[in-house]
Amino acid sequence: MHVPLLAELKRRRVFRALIGYGIAAFAVLQIVEPVTHGLHWPEPVLSYVVVALAAGFPIVVALAWIFDVSGGRIERTAPASGSRIGGVRLALAFIAIGALAAAPGVLWYFVVRGGSRSTPATAQTPSIAVLPFVNLTGDKENEYFSDGITEEIINALANVEGLRVVARTSAFSFKGKDVNVRKIGEELNVATVLEGSVRRDGNQLRVSAQLIGALDGYHLWSRIYDRELKNIFAVEDELARAIVDALKPRLIVARPRLVAQSTANAKAHDLYLRGRFFWNQRNKEGLAKAAALFEQAIAADPTYALAHTGLADCYNLSIDYGGGRAADALPKAKVHALKALELDDSLGEAHVSLASIIEHDYDWTASEREFKRAIELKPGYATGHHWYALQLAARGRMGDAMAEAERALELDPTSLVVNTVVALVFYHQREYDRAIEQALRTLELDRTWAPARLWLVFSYEQRGRLADALGVLDQANNPSNMLAGVRAELLALSGDREGARRLLATVESRFAAEPIPRSIFARIHLALGDTDAVFAWLEKAVEERDQSSRSLKTSPQWDSIRSEPRFQALLARMNLQ
Repeated sequence: MHVPLLAELKRRRVFRALIGYGIAAFAVLQIVEPVTHGLHWPEPVLSYVVVALAAGFPIVVALAWIFDVSGGRIERTAPASGSRIGGVRLALAFIAIGALAAAPGVLWYFVVRGGSRSTPATAQTPSIAVLPFVNLTGDKENEYFSDGITEEIINALANVEGLRVVARTSAFSFKGKDVNVRKIGEELNVATVLEGSVRRDGNQLRVSAQLIGALDGYHLWSRIYDRELKNIFAVEDELARAIVDALKPRLIVARPRLVAQSTANAKAHDLYLRGRFFWNQRNKEGLAKAAALFEQAIAADPTYALAHTGLADCYNLSIDYGGGRAADALPKAKVHALKALELDDSLGEAHVSLASIIEHDYDWTASEREFKRAIELKPGYATGHHWYALQLAARGRMGDAMAEAERALELDPTSLVVNTVVALVFYHQREYDRAIEQALRTLELDRTWAPARLWLVFSYEQRGRLADALGVLDQANNPSNMLAGVRAELLALSGDREGARRLLATVESRFAAEPIPRSIFARIHLALGDTDAVFAWLEKAVEERDQSSRSLKTSPQWDSIRSEPRFQALLARMNLQ
């Protein structure tokens, strides 16, 4: 029965009709898809069109069976002599043949194409990445201004409930790169991307912006704002509000004003933007320049809370990035953080700054209170979640620490420091394989990033893979005094005690010019078996509130001496018992 049916299908040219319909259906989709996106119709509309076209295949089979085109006319096809094909079985055959013909296209659209276009659940909610606005002023010195406007728009949008905003670090990782918007959307897991430019001419300002759908690359809207420089906050608020309006109705209504006028002094605001530009460089020279600019901003407007916060952050980070002494830097940082909160207690950044400063004093309860208040005020502030994760990890609350680290990573997915924090938490949870995997993933973002290399080495060490750990150090293209200290430890563990001691002497001689965490010296002496020297360096770390002291309670490095009374005394001094 099957052979006569196949022969009859060929005779009635059913397969030719199916091929023709398939080509026509594909052409219809090529027209309909850009139309639906251009009119901003929901994605299901296109799915309905695909289903309707698929349903047409069995109909085409039936029509081709019954009719044929001959001499430019449609005629009914005469049955073949002796053919007994018909009835219910023929109808079922039409449906089966039509379904088989439609199946490849339907599977491609809903499975292959759907899978490639789908994004994680977070990207299905309203989400945006604000790319660095291009400086069209023609003067590289004005780069800080376009970067500053970008950052303030990011901060404004982060205040919108229901909108997920990618943090500055990840957004700025695409600065100066010619990357397709769809690729950016995939990497940052966002549904929309904002691009723009800034042109500044004396007191006149032109800001242009365009909101683009990351999934299809289509523009949702574009705007040009010509204003005087003194109205910069109004421009930023207007721009942020236009974005929110474009993303409705899925967004919960934002607060009445997205960009508050943090200062009425245009000069102070300009100095603040310059300061943040250098602060974000995270190095000794940048922090020094930033501190000077924040001080000038405060002199221009003593009531400028953000400038006080910026200066507090400079003093705070100078300990880790600038070789500053905690005893000198932290009191100054605390004065400006408290002043910022006195001026504006609703400033989430200031609460984060104060939380980090208090943490150095080992007042974990007060520090946590400030972190929680900061996150309540500004839940989209990645730095708040990042620093809170470190605080929780220091106290041994690893589950909570990982939750905060993952939230920071969601907000700032390409941030080197946030990715490194995730590796750090895995390490302290004794999940060394996952720490290795995360550290390697971070190094893929930037092979020169020393902190990720450090946690990769430590994780290999805990796994007993000393050769791999040394190999990671060999691959470093920016050897530092800290990495040299880690190499000395590995040499001692590998049995090369003389080589370790020689390298230790070199690291100590360079310590004044290039300070490193005191715990590195403690690790070297622990590998050499000199317990008294270990505790001498750990005492210094705790006394000077060295960053490395915060891992004493949880780091597996100290398991061999954890039960010693001297070690427990150190934890007691840090309020970590």
